[in-house]
Amino acid sequence: MRLYSLSLLNFRNLVTPSLCFKGGITGVVVPNAAGKSNLFHAAYLGLTGELVGKRIAESVSLGQEQAHIGVVIENQLGLNSIEVGLSPGRKILKIDGQIARTQDISRISSAVLIAPDDAELIHGSPSKRRGYIDGVLSKLSPRYTVILREYNRVVEQRNACLKSHNAGTSLDIWTERLSNLAQEIDSLRTRVSVRIEELSNQAYRDIAGPLKPLTITLKRAYGDLPFTEALIASRPEEKVRGITVVGPHRDDLDLRLSGHSIQTYGSRGEARTTALALRIAEFRLLETKHQETPILLLDDFSAELDASRREFLLDLANTSSQALVSGTEPPPGTHNDFRIDGGTIVAS
Repeated sequence: MRLYSLSLLNFRNLVTPSLCFKGGITGVVVPNAAGKSNLFHAAYLGLTGELVGKRIAESVSLGQEQAHIGVVIENQLGLNSIEVGLSPGRKILKIDGQIARTQDISRISSAVLIAPDDAELIHGSPSKRRGYIDGVLSKLSPRYTVILREYNRVVEQRNACLKSHNAGTSLDIWTERLSNLAQEIDSLRTRVSVRIEELSNQAYRDIAGPLKPLTITLKRAYGDLPFTEALIASRPEEKVRGITVVGPHRDDLDLRLSGHSIQTYGSRGEARTTALALRIAEFRLLETKHQETPILLLDDFSAELDASRREFLLDLANTSSQALVSGTEPPPGTHNDFRIDGGTIVAS
């Protein structure tokens, strides 16, 4: 997998219209708060169709109504162009000029973004960890994206019935549909969480040594009850609150080192290493799916990492067909460097 070019129009503070990239490692050198993350978010958006962090309206340059990202990539089947158009409340995707969906992009392109914000996977809310496992599954299985979207729609419809207090048979219909979708989502999440645990544990051992095994399990909001029984048991609470209180939309990932919760007892370094291990697992899963390494985007590779962990990341970058690596100084071993100054990107 290789990124040949990136075109930019009105995306955040970036003003350079286009960039071309070579294979291997490309360094991006920039002072803090000068827009390096914006470049990596633009590349990730073009490569995956997924917008990182900010809302669409906040990703369009101040005073502009629309933004555009375009990439040209090469995979085992040849060259493809991917275009992303952004305007308030809208995101339009195209592959080779034809309207596409995010799951269509995942069939031809893959990228993994590793950034300091990944610490939120550990210390953030359960929605961050659900977002991680849903993001991985959506890249691996286009069908999962469809199922999850339909599930979220059904939850909204069922919540509307609960709020009306007199929905009658409509609530039963939405409940049955919810149950079927929830069990399918749970099955897929359970299967991929097993692989994520295996790959993350191996990555953690490679980074920090074998003394503390990492375990990752799917933590269901309804515990060990069968889902249909959990729905019945939650009905009194649902009537009071007017919302669906159990289901995949309330799940979490339980992360432990040597049996102890990382969120509660882990050090800052252990949390950062666990977040990194989760991204490595994502990288390995996508590598298996596409039979080639994803494009690796290392944003601020040295942030809060000691020398051994930085060395691990750079070794990973060297094994990738292509990697973009940013920092306040040129990363070791890079020869194709860019610098960012006030939103302008220039070759070093």
